[in-house]
Amino acid sequence: MTTGQTVGTAVGAHLVGGLKAPDAETAMRTAAGILGRHLHAVTDGETGERDQWIGWQLGKLTAIDGIDVVGTKDTTAPDNEEYSGFPALAVESSVSELPSGSLGYASAAKASYPIFTRLREEGALPEGVKFQVSVPTAYASVVAWVREEDQERFFGVYESAIAGEVEEIARAVDHRDLVIQYDVAVEIGALSGAFAAAGELAEKGFIIDALERALATPKADDVERGLHLCYGDYKHRHFTVPRDLTLCVELANAAGERADFVHMPADRDSGRDPSYYEPLRDLRASRLALGVIDYEGDEQRTRELIQAAMDGSGGRQFAVATECGMARIDERQRSESPSLERLLELHALCAAPVR
Repeated sequence: MTTGQTVGTAVGAHLVGGLKAPDAETAMRTAAGILGRHLHAVTDGETGERDQWIGWQLGKLTAIDGIDVVGTKDTTAPDNEEYSGFPALAVESSVSELPSGSLGYASAAKASYPIFTRLREEGALPEGVKFQVSVPTAYASVVAWVREEDQERFFGVYESAIAGEVEEIARAVDHRDLVIQYDVAVEIGALSGAFAAAGELAEKGFIIDALERALATPKADDVERGLHLCYGDYKHRHFTVPRDLTLCVELANAAGERADFVHMPADRDSGRDPSYYEPLRDLRASRLALGVIDYEGDEQRTRELIQAAMDGSGGRQFAVATECGMARIDERQRSESPSLERLLELHALCAAPVR
């Protein structure tokens, strides 16, 4: 496969969320400038305090009376020691609801959406490109940050709060523009033994039910929504290396037909084996994105991943993407990490445009 070829079943580019940029306008301008004809939707880059995924929720939660840091969590992912020593939050029983808007997701989206519409009016964003808001599930922040003895009691409280913020986003953003992506990583960590969840939160049935509730939000049927399934991205390393996409396909299918799209990871090593993608033959979702863009900007490895995905999935069409966001692309601790521009260009080089 020569440089410059596009791959037959690789069509379009999916942005998972974070982009390494100083602000939302720069993130959107950069992404659209390189990938305009490849994009279905653009994110605001999750810049500033949001660049460490759910890390900013620690500050949001501890600003609420009755929630405090009480040391660290003991759980260590067996395949990656980096996933250890994280802060633990204690939640008093008096915390029965969270103040409206206190998690910050609605405020961030409402600040970025006017920038999106202005850029579109200026012609910096192509007509038809949507505004994607990536939102972690309630399970992510509760299981990742809250100590086990408080998780079951607090889960419904946080779930109601994040659902309220998604509904607020849907009120503020034109439904014709809006895409909601739910980030699903800690669930996979719990099911694969990397994270400890308390009581019923550890059960697959609970996780699937919670995903179904998330995908039912917002209530408006005309808002596009989907799932980003992930094996972790702390320092651009998984909490465990997936052998194949069996668990991702199982979760996507079990969550029901409400997901308009699904994004799944392609491990840079195990993902070069076509068998890694064979479970995709049973995937019911109509639109798929795969994390085949190598984080180190290696075109050859990227093309090997794409070819393996084509072969293993039986020729299924997919959009290309990185495994997770691109806000922390310098965390691999290499002397020369690829620039955001380089990774975006790799998306365009390896997939056909959608428009």
